[in-house]
Amino acid sequence: MKKSRQSYNINELVSFFFIGLLYLISLLPLRVLYLFSSIMYFLWYHVIKYRRNVIRQNLKNAFPHKTEKERRVIERKYYRHLSHLMVENVKLATISPSELKSRVRYDAKSVAFLNELHRQGRSIMIIMAHTGNWEWAGAAFPLYQDHQVITAYRPLRNKAFDWFMLKIRSRTGNIITPMKILPREMLKLRKNVTATALIGDQNPPAQNAFWIQFLNQETPFYKGTEVLSRKFDYPVIWGNVKKAGRGYYDVVLELITEEPGSFEKEGMLTVLHTSYLERDILQQPECWLWSHRRWKKIRPAGEPLITGIT
Repeated sequence: MKKSRQSYNINELVSFFFIGLLYLISLLPLRVLYLFSSIMYFLWYHVIKYRRNVIRQNLKNAFPHKTEKERRVIERKYYRHLSHLMVENVKLATISPSELKSRVRYDAKSVAFLNELHRQGRSIMIIMAHTGNWEWAGAAFPLYQDHQVITAYRPLRNKAFDWFMLKIRSRTGNIITPMKILPREMLKLRKNVTATALIGDQNPPAQNAFWIQFLNQETPFYKGTEVLSRKFDYPVIWGNVKKAGRGYYDVVLELITEEPGSFEKEGMLTVLHTSYLERDILQQPECWLWSHRRWKKIRPAGEPLITGIT
C-alpha cells in the first residue's frame, strides 16, 4: 500500500522557504555562526528581553539562597548559552559526523560499559535532559556505541519544521519516534539490541505525572521512563551533558539501576533520575532551559508528593 502524501497548509509551505534559508546558513563555519550568536545575545538580553520575567522568577524560586547578584550572573550566562544553542542546532543540519564527534566527546569508560552491555545482548534506556546541547549529544550518540538508537520526540505543530527536525535528528542513524507510539516501536524492535533515549524533564499533564520536590519546588515529571523501563526490564542510564567550552560538550553515562523493577514504591525510580538532573543543574546552572514555564502547574488535590530515595 502506498503511503498517503503529506499535506501542508499555506503557513507550512511558506516555512519551507525559511527551512531552505536555515540550511544555507548551516553551511557557514561555526566560527562565523558564533558571530550571529553574539548579535542574538545582545538583542535577546538587552533589547527584546526574551522571557526575562519567566527566567528571573524561575531562578529566584530555584535558588532562594543565592543573592540577586549571583542570580543575575546565571541569567546573563544563560542568555549567552541559549544564543550558542540556536546556531549550533542550525549547524546540525550539515555538520559532518567527524566534526560532530570532535565536539561532542563521550567518556571512554561510559562507551566501553555500553558496548559490553551490547555484547551481552542487553537493551537499555538512556535518560537525558535539556542541559548542555542535548540535540548534539543525541545526534552524536550512534557514532560512539553499538546499540541501535531509538529517540523519542514530541512532534511539532508546524509539519514543515517537524519534517526538517526529523531529517537533521536522524542524519547519524537515530530512529526518531513520536512519544505516543514509543512503546509500540520498542515492542517491534524488541529482538534487536537497542538504546531508547528519552528527555526526562519535559512538562507533563498535571493529572498524569509523578510529583517530586525538585529545585525547591513541587514539579511534575512524566511517568514514561519508569513505566517503560519496568515493562521491558531495561537498565536505566543517565546522560550527563556538560558544556566544556563554546561548541564543545562532554558526555558521561551513569548507571542508575540495572533492575528497574526492584523499586518497591512507585515513583522512586523517577525521584532517583531527577536527583541526577538536579545535581547537574547545580553544577552548571546556566546550561539548563530556564526560559520554559516549567512550574506553571499546581499539584492536583489527592496527588501525592513523592519524596526520599531508597
